Amino acid sequence: MSGNEQRKQWAEHIRDEARALEVQQHSAGASHTPLEGPLPYSADQLAAAVASAVAAERQRCAEVADSWSSEARLLEAFGDFTEWELRAASATARAVGSEIRGGAATGRPRGPK
Repeated sequence: MSGNEQRKQWAEHIRDEARALEVQQHSAGASHTPLEGPLPYSADQLAAAVASAVAAERQRCAEVADSWSSEARLLEAFGDFTEWELRAASATARAVGSEIRGGAATGRPRGPK
């Protein structure tokens, strides 16, 4: 079976599944709704679903890193940090968040003079 034939077969299968879901939903009544859609059926759909999940997790992790860049959060966790240590920790947290997002960290803290 060629790739085109397989794609046509999958497209037909997806249409059949959609029709079956409509019939099932109609017989279940208005008070019942599906909680989530079907799993991806094609390599492209799977790749898109994986990319979306990776992007969401990357954003979540970047937000966690960003939350550690606030001086209040750092003082709460490390109350005995010096001003320099606070600035370094904050800059590091921002750099980690930026790196997770795939960008370059901007700026570097300067050491004590």
